[in-house]
Amino acid sequence: LSLETVAPADAVGVMAIKDLGGVVTKLSDTELLRTEDREALNAYIRTALNGQDGAISEVWKALFENQDPVEVMSSISAGLVMWVDSTDASASVLTVAVWVDLGEDAKGIGEAWDTTWETLRAEPRLKSETVLGRSVDHIAQGSVAGDRPNPIPNDTWVVREASRLLFSNTQSGMMRLLDAVDGEVFDDTLGDTEHWSAVKEMLDGPDAFVAAGFIHPMFQAVGLMDSMGMVPMIQGSFDAAVGPVRAMAVSAGPGDGDDLLSWSAAIWMPEGQGGLLRLFSHNTPRESLPGWVGPDTSAVSRLNIDFRRIPDWIRSVIASNPMLAGMGQVVDQSEELMRSILNPLGRRILQVQTVTRPLTSTSIASVAAIECTNPTGLSDALAATAPQADMEPRDFQGHQVWSTELSGMGMMPLPGLEGAISMSVAGGHLLAGDESAVESALRGLATRSSSPPAWLERVTSWLPDTPLSAWGGWDLAESLTAVAEIQRLQFKKWEEELKADDPELWEEIKSELVDENQAEQDDRAAAIARHLGPAAWWGSSADDGFRIRGVVMGATSPHESR
Repeated sequence: LSLETVAPADAVGVMAIKDLGGVVTKLSDTELLRTEDREALNAYIRTALNGQDGAISEVWKALFENQDPVEVMSSISAGLVMWVDSTDASASVLTVAVWVDLGEDAKGIGEAWDTTWETLRAEPRLKSETVLGRSVDHIAQGSVAGDRPNPIPNDTWVVREASRLLFSNTQSGMMRLLDAVDGEVFDDTLGDTEHWSAVKEMLDGPDAFVAAGFIHPMFQAVGLMDSMGMVPMIQGSFDAAVGPVRAMAVSAGPGDGDDLLSWSAAIWMPEGQGGLLRLFSHNTPRESLPGWVGPDTSAVSRLNIDFRRIPDWIRSVIASNPMLAGMGQVVDQSEELMRSILNPLGRRILQVQTVTRPLTSTSIASVAAIECTNPTGLSDALAATAPQADMEPRDFQGHQVWSTELSGMGMMPLPGLEGAISMSVAGGHLLAGDESAVESALRGLATRSSSPPAWLERVTSWLPDTPLSAWGGWDLAESLTAVAEIQRLQFKKWEEELKADDPELWEEIKSELVDENQAEQDDRAAAIARHLGPAAWWGSSADDGFRIRGVVMGATSPHESR
């Protein structure tokens, strides 16, 4: 069975899993899935299933009591297809059809499945019905309300055919699966369509996992629940707001060599660029990073955005939907102000995140450097608008900096939600972000003595030597461990404050908050991080949409990120 032969031409979405075993092997080879971690993952899968209700979940629970979940999942391949089924003249429904091939362990797992499934056959809601000569179990859940049919049936049709488990929420979906098992060649398959072949061709790399969604059928599916006829209007607004996207897809699998994971994505726009995506569609050569990007950098991303077209894009969205007509007056009143800020900006944005040690609650900081073609005009616009946002000016090493304190974001503390945010026009850029990061960048404009860390050099070496619309990299080991440690510091601080302010409440909830295994979990997280290198990605724009590629690298040395 394959997505191309099972899915109908008007499929809403599809997904296939071909080789989870390869991913598990890759993780095991890099010690990211050691014996104790595999046992912990199995326990996590069992616990997750225990929180699920329903007949299918009950069977999986019973099956995994005596089977190794990771081993079972590593050996299977699977597919999922969704489409709007109109075979019933009275009502169209969203049909979901799934097949799971148990692979090499089919006999033992299949027999275990049959044994556990037998316990459900005594329930009155489960009935066996004959479908294409097979005895298929049907678990009926009923309609939405009274006799009104459910546009997304939650019935379950189940049958095991040799090594395959087949599931669907409709009888017609089960019939299509069984026909495919019998070798029937349909005359309306996804594999014969332009949208599937085009978006799949845009992908590149391993395909252990593949998923795709198709926009026009998606709106058809949404229309099943649209009693007011709003879908055509919403679809027009989608094209104006996002762009004339017709299909999206992603694929992933184990990487080559030291790479742990490789993935690719595609956005197919055969009618050309439009909407918001058009603002991101400008490819530019990759230039050198500025000197203030130093060794404490933990993440970098570069985007191209056409800021000057943002007001025009907003107007196009408003014009696409009569219900948004009232917003036109708001734009009329604010357009001059918007353009005073946006027109001096260039296309390029560089986003940099840093981690400073020793760690504190404000150790993670980020700054965006936006190219500026008219620094004087932008400075004047900030002087006119920043006070309205409660931002106050001050001098920092000869640069004017506008800053405002971040307000509290609720009861629980989170990294990055403390301190102040700042903006400054300097070095041909608008610098905006955390106060400490903006000040660090301003200092770097004068010294220019920093050098990027080794992980970032690996990222830039991996990028193609062609113009790109976007690219980025992330030091996984440093970022993940820093976030975990800062969260622990902030949480401990919050606990102490709560204990002092409300001792009674503290006594009530402390048993739910204190985790005796936290230190052990942190140690394991640090051990995992030692095997992680950087993650990297890039995006390229063309007349038919976007192509995106990504990778998660393995560590070349235990202390690479430092």
